[in-house]
Amino acid sequence: MGRAWWFRVLQAVVLAGAAVYLFRVAAPQWPAIRARSLAWQPLPLALSALLIVANLAWMIALWNMTLRWCAVRLRYWDAARIWFTANLARFLPGAVLQFASLALMATRYGVSPTAATATVLLQQIVLLLTGLIIVAGFTPIVLHQGWWQGAFVVALLLGAGILLLLPRLTRRLPSLARLWSQVRPTQLPGFALLLAMQWLAYGAAFRLLAIGLLGGGGGDAGVARGSWGFYITAFTESYLAGVIAVFAPAGLLVREAALISVLTPVLGGADAVILAVAARIWHTALELLSGLAVLTIPMPPAPLHPGPAGATSP
Repeated sequence: MGRAWWFRVLQAVVLAGAAVYLFRVAAPQWPAIRARSLAWQPLPLALSALLIVANLAWMIALWNMTLRWCAVRLRYWDAARIWFTANLARFLPGAVLQFASLALMATRYGVSPTAATATVLLQQIVLLLTGLIIVAGFTPIVLHQGWWQGAFVVALLLGAGILLLLPRLTRRLPSLARLWSQVRPTQLPGFALLLAMQWLAYGAAFRLLAIGLLGGGGGDAGVARGSWGFYITAFTESYLAGVIAVFAPAGLLVREAALISVLTPVLGGADAVILAVAARIWHTALELLSGLAVLTIPMPPAPLHPGPAGATSP
C-alpha cells in the first residue's frame, strides 16, 4: 500500500513538472502558434499515416514470431486483437497494467500468459536497446561531428554486447528465463535488426508529418527544417523518454516535453510546440483507428486442433 502511495506521488510530481515545463514553453509562443498557417499537404500526411500503420502491423508480426519461439501458434489476426486490446492499457498509469491486460487477453485465445508476457517484455527491452543505438549513432551525424563513425561503432558494439548478455541479465525474471530456453542465440541479432528498422520508419513518418503540416522544401523560413536524421533522432529520443517514464500514461507530457526541447533549436518554439502536439494526436488517432478496425471486423473462427488451443509441439 505504501509503495503504491509513493508511486502515485512520484507520478504526480513528474507529470506536474512536465506540465509546467510545457506551459512555460508554449505560453509565450501562443501568438505565433495562432498566426501560423499550416500547409496541410495531403501526400506527405498520407505517407506518414501509412508508415505508422505499417509499423504497428510489423510490430505485431514480430511479436507473433517470438511466440513461435515458445511453440505457440497463433493466427496473425488473433495476435493483433490481443496486442491492440492490451495496448489500450498504455493510456493508464503504470506499465504493469499493460502486461496484466495482455496476459488476460492471451488466455482467451489459448496462449500461455507466461509466453505472452515474456515475449512482449523481450520486445520492449530490445526495442529500448535498439532505440538507444539509433540515438547514439544519429546524434553525432545530426550535430555534424566528424567522430560520428566511431560513436556509431561504439554504440553498436555496446548494444550488441548487452543484447547477447540479456539471458544472463534477466535470468531472475521467471517468465523470461523460460523463454531463453526456447531462443537460439543467433535469433536475437536478427530480431534486434528488424526492431531497429521500426525506429527509422517512425522517424521518417515524423518527418513526413512535419512536411505535411509545416511545409517543406525551398528557402522559406516558414517551412519545416532539419534533416531526416534529425527527425529520426528527435522522435526516437522523445519516445524513449516516454517509455522510460513508466509513471506517465503512454509517456504523456514527458514525450512532448522531450520533443519540444529537441525541436526548438531547429524549428523555433512555435513550430516545435505545434509538431509535438500534432505528433501525439496523429499517432494516438492512427493507433486507435487501427485497433478499432482490428477489433470490429469479424473474422472466421480458427480451425480446431487437438490439444491446447493455439499451441503445438515444437
